Amino acid sequence: MFHDVRVFNPNGQLTHMIPSSELSRMHWRKFEKMEDEISLTHTGQMKVPGWVKRRLDLEFPDIPEGIQYY
Repeated sequence: MFHDVRVFNPNGQLTHMIPSSELSRMHWRKFEKMEDEISLTHTGQMKVPGWVKRRLDLEFPDIPEGIQYY
């Protein structure tokens, strides 16, 4: 799936080579880590930027925190 990667220094000399097996191992480790970070309980709601929240708090100070309006 992957080709060997050759790493050169600025002078054009080969410093080391990463074999395809190591690249494959790195890819699947990263893939599994990303899969573990996926949450199935995502609500689909986007976070409100801080500046918008501060402005709304100034305009509507009487609304208690923790209440979510849809």
